[in-house]
Order: sequence, then C-alpha cells, then structure tokens
Amino acid sequence: MEETEKAFFKVVGMYCISCKPIVEKQLKDDQAVKKIDIDYMTDSVMVEFDLSLISKQEIKDRLEKSGYKFVKMAARG
Repeated sequence: MEETEKAFFKVVGMYCISCKPIVEKQLKDDQAVKKIDIDYMTDSVMVEFDLSLISKQEIKDRLEKSGYKFVKMAARG
C-alpha cells in the first residue's frame, strides 16, 4: 500500500530560477517521488514521496548531488 509523505528542506545557495531544474533533476525520474515543489525565493524544497520506496535521508542525499547543501526541516501540513 502506498504511504505518501512530505519532506521539507531548506536549501543553502539556491539563488535563482535557473537553480530549480538542477535540483529537480536529482529526483524527477524516480517513481517514488510524487511531487517536487521548489521555491528559490524562500530557499525551500518540498518533496512528496512514497515512504515505502524511498526515505527522507535518501531524498536528502540525492538532492545534495545537485551541489547545494540541504537541511531537513520538520514536516508541515
């Protein structure tokens, strides 16, 4: 059974809209990831994902492959 969860991350060093596809590329082809919402104005990333297929730590590790530093924030909503 699919268990969808949201993880929120604060991004260090993401300054403009051109950063968005660099970050999205790390997760967009993964079927476990249902939605990626990136707001470079607030330096935040929300990832909605299937917890049975990928963990928050795996998401953070993959996001950091984009070259930015990600700090996991508490889940909201």
